[in-house]
Amino acid sequence: MLAFTIPDTRHFMALLLKGDAFDDFAFRRGEISAFAYVSIDGKRDLDYYDETVTEPWCSWSEIKSLVFQAVKGKKTPKNMKLVLSLSQEKTASFPNTKALFWNLLFREDTLLCTLSAAQESFSLDKTHEAQWESWVLDFCQSHGIAIQKEN
Repeated sequence: MLAFTIPDTRHFMALLLKGDAFDDFAFRRGEISAFAYVSIDGKRDLDYYDETVTEPWCSWSEIKSLVFQAVKGKKTPKNMKLVLSLSQEKTASFPNTKALFWNLLFREDTLLCTLSAAQESFSLDKTHEAQWESWVLDFCQSHGIAIQKEN
């Protein structure tokens, strides 16, 4: 599991909340403590749709405006936790992998990120975790996101 902080939270939040860099990620859940406490579950209610929808999780592009409304204002949120995951389509390219998570925790003006992976079946082989970490580091570099690795 890789843990790192994002020194330039302003740039990262602009990409996350106003840009489209994260739009293809699935949104799993979020908790925001600002002017009010807001909790959002990203699980899609499949009965809501008239057409056939197969993706069980809402995309970040569908949810980000709700999150933006909860955090915008004169003050930064007291804390915020968001859990994103790589889309099912992209996750399929990682061996023995059920889901890949990017956890974002903003607290006391610090943005801490942790990465995790859920396996399809138990294995001591952690190749998929190393590939996920490499994928995220490449994503950050391609979007100009500086990181600081934690020990």
